[in-house]
Amino acid sequence: MTYKTRFAYLMNKAKDIARSAHMSSPLINLNGHTPKVAGHEPATDLPPLFFFTDPKRTPHPEDVASLLPEGSGIIYRSFGDTHAPAHARVLKSIAQQRGLVLFIGNDADLALEVGADGVHLPERRLEIATDLRRLHPNLYITAACHELKTLEHEGVHALDAVFVSPVFASNSSSAQGITPLGAKGVKAFCELSPVPVYGLGGIGVDTVDALMGTGLRGLGAVDAFIIEDEMRV
Repeated sequence: MTYKTRFAYLMNKAKDIARSAHMSSPLINLNGHTPKVAGHEPATDLPPLFFFTDPKRTPHPEDVASLLPEGSGIIYRSFGDTHAPAHARVLKSIAQQRGLVLFIGNDADLALEVGADGVHLPERRLEIATDLRRLHPNLYITAACHELKTLEHEGVHALDAVFVSPVFASNSSSAQGITPLGAKGVKAFCELSPVPVYGLGGIGVDTVDALMGTGLRGLGAVDAFIIEDEMRV
C-alpha cells in the first residue's frame, strides 16, 4: 500500500465513522446541550481526518501534506520550533493548493499571522477558549481532552470539537503510562460531550474499524502519517 493509498483509506474510514455518528445524533443541540457561548454552535464542516504533526515522528510535514486527500485537516504543532512561522507558511500554501484545512497548535497569533483556518489548544489552556471565540469568531477552535471531567469546563462550549486521547496504545510521550480509552471509553466521551468528539492516539489502518459506531465525528493521527523511506506516491 502506497502512502497516498493509505491516507485515502483512512479518509474513507473517517468519513464512514463520521457519517454513522451524524445519523445517530445530529450536531444541532448535541445530546440536548445548549452552547453557553452566545451565538456559537459547533461547526458542522470540520474535516473528518486530521494529520497531527510531530517534530520527531513527522519531521517533514510538508511531504505528508502533499499526499493528503482533499478535504483533510492538518494540525501543525511546533513545540517551540524557532522556525515555526516558516513551516506554517509552507503548510498553508500546500493547504490552499490541495483543498486542505490548516490549524495551528497552541498559537493563535501564528494562526492569524499565516491565515490558518483554526487553532488547536492543549487541554491545560481551555480557559482561553471563550475569549478566543469572542475575539475571532471565524476561527475553528478545537482542544485536547484526556478526562471526562474536562467536558464540564466552560471553555468546552466555545469549541468546535474536542480530540480525546489516547484511543489506543500510542507512541506519543504524553500517552506513556496511560491506559488507552478503547472503543468503549471513546463512546462514553461521545455520549457526554456538548461538542463533537474526535479520536486521537494509535489510530491507523489496523485499528480504525473498531471505532465504527462509537459516535466519533472524525479522527486524528500521527503515526499513521509517518513516511519512513523514500516517498512512494
